Amino acid sequence: MTLAVKIMQLSPRARKAYAVLQEGGRYVQRLEKDAWTGREQFQYRLLGKGGAVIKRYGFKVFWELEGLLSRADGGTSVSAYYKIVTTSP
Repeated sequence: MTLAVKIMQLSPRARKAYAVLQEGGRYVQRLEKDAWTGREQFQYRLLGKGGAVIKRYGFKVFWELEGLLSRADGGTSVSAYYKIVTTSP
């Protein structure tokens, strides 16, 4: 299956997230603490090129993009960064 076919099979929201990632954005999975309950859990966030969180693009969209992302450098024991898979010609 080609990359173009995979992208066409994505939901509209996942295609928008893919466009953000093409412009230099990243997905991050990190341990966050809820301010209200104090409970810690891993969250998935889409970060724009400048590093700001883009809302409404969490785990579900990340899961759709799973085959199109690779783990990037810069993670820690409680965070991991993902970017678009780069293919060499």
